[in-house]
Amino acid sequence: MRKLLMTAVATCLLLAGQALAAEGNAAPAAKIGVVDMQTVATQSKPAQVAKKQMESKFGKERADLEKQGESLKKKAEALKNPKISEEKKLDFIRAKQDLDQKTRNFMRKVEQEEVKLRQDMVTLVFSATYEVAKAKGFTFVVDVTAGGVLYADQSMDLTQDVLTEVNRLYKEKKNDKSDKGEKKQP
Repeated sequence: MRKLLMTAVATCLLLAGQALAAEGNAAPAAKIGVVDMQTVATQSKPAQVAKKQMESKFGKERADLEKQGESLKKKAEALKNPKISEEKKLDFIRAKQDLDQKTRNFMRKVEQEEVKLRQDMVTLVFSATYEVAKAKGFTFVVDVTAGGVLYADQSMDLTQDVLTEVNRLYKEKKNDKSDKGEKKQP
C-alpha cells in the first residue's frame, strides 16, 4: 500500500508540474530524486557501528542460548527411549520452559535496543536526505526499495550522496558528543 501511495504521489507531482508548464505558467517542474535506502541502511558508518554494538552487547548471550538449545535437542532425543523415567521427562520440560522464557526475555531486550538504533538511524537518514535534496535542488525524493520505481535515470540517483551525508552527519554528531564530554561511540 505504501509503495502504491508513493508512486501515486510521485506521478501526481510530475504530472502537475508538466500541466503547469504546458499552461504557460512559470512554475518550475518537479525535480525528483531516488535513494536506495537499503544501501544507506547497510553500508553507512552508523549502521556498521550499530551492528557491531549489537553483536558485542548481545552476541555472547545469544551464543549461550543457542548452546542451551542444542543441549535440549540432545536431551529430547534421549527422551524417545521408553525406559526414561517421568522425573527426567519433567526435568526436560522445566528446562525447555526455562530456555523459552530466557529466549523471550533476550528477544525483548534486543528488540528494544534495535528500535532505539533504528529511530536514531531514521532521523539521521532523513536529515541527510533533506540536506542533499536541498543542496542539489530536488523537490521530491523517493526510496527505490519501497517499490513503485521501475526505472530512474542515473542522474536522479542520490544514494551515494545521501550515504556520504549520513556518514558526515554521524561523524559530526559523534564529535559533538565527545566535545561535550559525553561517552564517545565506537
